[in-house]
Amino acid sequence: MNLNLNNNEILLEYLINKTNMPFITLTKELKINEYNNAFEELLGSPEDLSNKLFEEIVGKINITSEKMFDENHSIKEINCIYRSKSNSTTHLQGSLIENEDEVIIIFRNFLIDESKIIREMSKMNSEMSTLARELTKKNNQLKNANEKITKLINTDFLTGVANRKYFFERLKEMISFKKREPSMSIGVIFTDIDFFKKFNDTYGHDIGDVVLIKFTEMLGQNIRQEDVLARIGGEEFCIVVQCTPKENYLFDISEKLRKSCGNIAIEGVDIKVTASFGATLYRDGEDIDTLMKRADSNMYMAKKNGRNQVVVI
Repeated sequence: MNLNLNNNEILLEYLINKTNMPFITLTKELKINEYNNAFEELLGSPEDLSNKLFEEIVGKINITSEKMFDENHSIKEINCIYRSKSNSTTHLQGSLIENEDEVIIIFRNFLIDESKIIREMSKMNSEMSTLARELTKKNNQLKNANEKITKLINTDFLTGVANRKYFFERLKEMISFKKREPSMSIGVIFTDIDFFKKFNDTYGHDIGDVVLIKFTEMLGQNIRQEDVLARIGGEEFCIVVQCTPKENYLFDISEKLRKSCGNIAIEGVDIKVTASFGATLYRDGEDIDTLMKRADSNMYMAKKNGRNQVVVI
């Protein structure tokens, strides 16, 4: 597009610097002469605007200020309000340059019309929804990963039950809870597979691992969901239970577990699985070490007395 600049250096420099902005040339009668693509996109009008009155197409020009460059040239700051056929409104601000033959308007600032704002907001909302879904997905993945890591940290790798670390954490929590609920009692059951070394020496460590797994399954199947079962180390296991002092639950569950050892069957293994059990109730004010030592001592008393029995003190 060739604009009639009459070799005016001021206008030429101004247009070169502002060609990225919408601009338009008008006749002295303010009819549209030429305009760039940015102006056409601003109005969103595909029709030919040439030779049409600016006021009819765009709106009335309001002059807000004027600056003189010399006796013949000035730049006027203007604004106008453009209303599209869909009745959306765009507020335009710019500069008007007038010479002998034509008027040039360069729109420096403009506010996007409401329909464009709505479209942009809709687009942004869609993008935000996508980001929110992705963030939720990532958070869920992170949560699942953390849960898996936590489970690995707290689980015995062979038997799949709680390990020593998790057991003592839960026991500490339950004792803390008991201080607020005096009517509740906490019992600890220590158990150890009798003559476990015979399984390893006779059948090998693989069978020894099977014995540990089968024993663990038996324990888990015969305690309550709220009880905590853990492998403390080697062939030693520990269970913490909630009960009341007046109940015989601690002895009854220990005896039930002892008898259930007889149901453990391992193909090709003739040695019967038995275990010794030592149990005790938590006593107010004592520390965990004292509690655990008493349960452990009861278990070794059961072994000393002939194994395959329960001692509760």
